[in-house]
Amino acid sequence: MRDRARRGHDERSALRWLARSVGAACQVVYLPVDRDVQLVRIAHRQGTTPHQTFPMSEADMDAWREQFQVPDAAELDGGQIPAPPAGRPGWPEWAADHWPSCADG
Repeated sequence: MRDRARRGHDERSALRWLARSVGAACQVVYLPVDRDVQLVRIAHRQGTTPHQTFPMSEADMDAWREQFQVPDAAELDGGQIPAPPAGRPGWPEWAADHWPSCADG
């Protein structure tokens, strides 16, 4: 299993593969956001629509920001989708393991 820092890249690769497998076009778009701006946005969502918002603390957000892997040039340019992580025969199997709704049956 790849370390957590790699998971974001793998998730995006799986999503790109899934989209292409059904003939859909897809594009990775990355819009960096400053930490302080992100905190303001989170507070606004929690203050205005708490029933529609996943609660998160500042510590949660900092941990997730630390884990986030910025997309590389190949992802942003729509380049070739890399092979799945070692031990996985393909992206469908990776996706089914991580997202149960993707499993057959």
